[in-house]
Amino acid sequence: MGSKELTEHPGSRTRPPEPPWGRVLADTVKLAVARRRFATLAPFVLVLAAVAGVALWLTGAFTASAAPAPKPVRTSKPATSRPAPVTGPQAQAARWIAGQVGGGAVIACDPGLCSVLQQHGVAAGRLVSLGSAASSGYGAGVLVVSPSADGQATAAAQCPAALIASFGTGAQRVEVCAAEPGGAATYQSDLAADLAARRSAGAQLTRNPHIRFAGADSTELRAGHVDARLLATLAALSSQYSFQVGPFGDTAPGGPVVYRSATITGIGHDRPAALAMVHAQSPPYVPARAVTAGPDGLSIEFAVPSPLGVLSPVLDNSAPPSASARGAVPLRSRYGK
Repeated sequence: MGSKELTEHPGSRTRPPEPPWGRVLADTVKLAVARRRFATLAPFVLVLAAVAGVALWLTGAFTASAAPAPKPVRTSKPATSRPAPVTGPQAQAARWIAGQVGGGAVIACDPGLCSVLQQHGVAAGRLVSLGSAASSGYGAGVLVVSPSADGQATAAAQCPAALIASFGTGAQRVEVCAAEPGGAATYQSDLAADLAARRSAGAQLTRNPHIRFAGADSTELRAGHVDARLLATLAALSSQYSFQVGPFGDTAPGGPVVYRSATITGIGHDRPAALAMVHAQSPPYVPARAVTAGPDGLSIEFAVPSPLGVLSPVLDNSAPPSASARGAVPLRSRYGK
């Protein structure tokens, strides 16, 4: 009988050939060995897993969400300390200097007083510390010292000769002085000449028919107690107007009597032109303040320090002006009086 071909039923799969018994035996032996090794290493694997779990728990790795980062501790910013307000003679001197010393004047002062002056509005750029390299006050027009301050004995000793104003007494005393590069002796000489010139010019003004003075003001004029710049301004106005001069004012506290302000009345409708004339003066005759006052007057005020020697040529027009008066114009020849 011939051999028949075996065919699969449709949809059936051909059965894979069975592996040789040798391979099956080898695989069985390998599996057994592997199981023994796992059984031997299992305790060590469990211990390592436990240690890793504890470490992860401590670091928060198993928590549902990461722990929030600690907030930075806010440290309160210390408040800026401000110097306590100064009272007494130092404050009085600082207020007076801020209001009366000319804005262009350089002020030499000991460090403590310089600080007080700044607190009262005096610009630091105008101050020269006597404790710095410029201890001589070079370039300063005004010197502010306390005789009791350490290291200020030399500067304070020069003040009486050139005193402008003073505040307080004893250890609290504060002195405001004119700074004189030539020293106290030179200042005293120039001051004596300036006082003589102010007396002469004041006496001339009392005889001026265009100006009316009260009796007390006439006395102050003859005594030389009126600032030279104010005398020159009154003379200039009298060349164009007739007016009356009210009481003089603005003498410095604790210092020599020198009046630096006055109110004039009676100019009437010519006030704007008179005011413009005052403002148009040349230095040092430019006032610190000049404004209209009342219905027909002007108020004029000059700052400290008062310059010396600006009226010296009035005494003798034929003599050459002194070193401190060069550039000054004689009161009589300038204003036709």
